[in-house]
This record gives sequence, structure tokens and C-alpha cells, in this order.
Amino acid sequence: MLRKFLAVASLIFVFNHSVSSQDIIKIEDFIVEHSGFEENEVGEITPINIKEINKKIRFFVEEKYPEIVEYTRNIIWDSYTTFLSPSDRYHYHTFIAQVKVNDIDRLKYVEVNFNPYNDEVLGDYEWIEDDEEFYLSGDKEKDQKKKPDLIDLGIGNSEQKATLDDFISEHQGFLDVMESKNLKEGEIIPLNVVEINKTIRSFVKSNYNNVEYSRNIIWDSYTTFLSPFDKYHYHVFIAQVKVKEIKRLKYLEIFYNPITQKATSDFSWIDSDEEFFRVIESEE
Repeated sequence: MLRKFLAVASLIFVFNHSVSSQDIIKIEDFIVEHSGFEENEVGEITPINIKEINKKIRFFVEEKYPEIVEYTRNIIWDSYTTFLSPSDRYHYHTFIAQVKVNDIDRLKYVEVNFNPYNDEVLGDYEWIEDDEEFYLSGDKEKDQKKKPDLIDLGIGNSEQKATLDDFISEHQGFLDVMESKNLKEGEIIPLNVVEINKTIRSFVKSNYNNVEYSRNIIWDSYTTFLSPFDKYHYHVFIAQVKVKEIKRLKYLEIFYNPITQKATSDFSWIDSDEEFFRVIESEE
């Protein structure tokens, strides 16, 4: 097995960046979008069917794959994702387009994203003729492999699933703190950040024996995911820690699940590098 390391360096100090208050997605937009879904008594999400979005997707597929796709047969809503941080925010729906490819009898599927902010459709999948399938482009596939395994972290596919109200309440919490503390767009923090910080400090103390103490806990981002088969949300924090016999302070990426109210991490200490990294194992 080949170990691949993903450094936390790119995540450090992201909190120092500010977001312009002009021409930016509002937190209220996330609340409105989540409020537009329907959830039945057992927590299942009713798939949305927006004709105008479907038209845009059909046009996008025809324009992107003019020599490959004959026509688009069905368009299926797959999921909705939001991302919120002091320096960036976005949301998008993911759809699966069922398409007829030239000279191939079996229908194929290609994933596309719809951005509600600018009404644009985007897609990173490429047609690989040898395999007769659509795949993510090389760089995008590598980026996917570097992402944390949310199932292993106890966030994705958990028995304790979030609800639409949980997503709305969490976003509303950011607005409440902004109002009460008179914060700017780039200064957002979660409503219950003090209690979360206590949980994170306790987690670090219990799980990293080489850490003497946690100096600072910095909120990094908040993500939601909603689909017919899963619903979850989580915060990412950066813990600035003092490692034994190391003078320079180090950084740990910590995940906090608001549903279980637990902190977790997939970062490990690498002695040879004297750093914390996300360790990803893959076949050579």
C-alpha cells in the first residue's frame, strides 16, 4: 500500500481572509434553498423536479458532448450541497443525466452540477471511449481521492441523520451571532462555538498523546449534504497545538458533527515530517 499525505498547510490561516459584502451569496440563500425541499414523516426527501433547470441541463449536455451524446433521456436530482466559510461560500445541486451515446445501445449516465446563485450548469466528466463510460477528469479525480472519508469519520451514512430543520437552524445560528455581535460577512462563527471548542479540546487531549495542550481553536467551515439517501452536516475546525519536544506550534484538522455533538479527525502525526497529515492509503 502506498501512503499519500495531505498537508493541513493549505487550510491554515484561511480564517484571515475576508469576504466582500458585495455580490456574494447570502446565508439567507442557503436557508431559502433548504426550505424549498419537502420531507415526509419518515425523513425521506421528495426529489425535486424543476423544469427550467432540466432544460438548462439538457442544453449543457448537448453543448459539452456534441459528438458523443445523441440525446438526454432523463434527468434525476441527486443531491444538494452547501459550503460556508469566512473566505468562501457556495451551494449547488447535483443531477444525473441519463443519455444516449452514439453507437452504444446501453444508456449512460453523466453527473452535472447546477449553481442556484448564477443559474449555471457545470460538469467535470469526460467521455472515455476505451471504457465507454463518463469519468471525472484526471485532476478532479485526484482531488476526490484526497477528500476525507466522512463515513469513517461518523458523519456520512450515519444512523443519526440530520433534518432540514437542523440545516436551517444551523445557518440561522450564524445570522444570529452576526447580528448580536455586529460582525461583518467575513467574521462569521457558529452560534455555539464556545461549547464546540470545549469538545474539541477534550477530543485532542484524549486522542493525541504527543500533544501537550491546544492553544487556539479556529472555526474553518460548515458543510451540508442533502439527498434522498443521506442527510448530514459538519463543521471543520483547525486546532493549533503544542507537540511535545517540538517548539513550533502544529495544526490539526478536526470535524464536528452537530447531530452527535462529537469531534473526530483523520489526521495522524508523522514523525519523519514532524507534522500532522491526513493519511490516505491506496494501492500502488
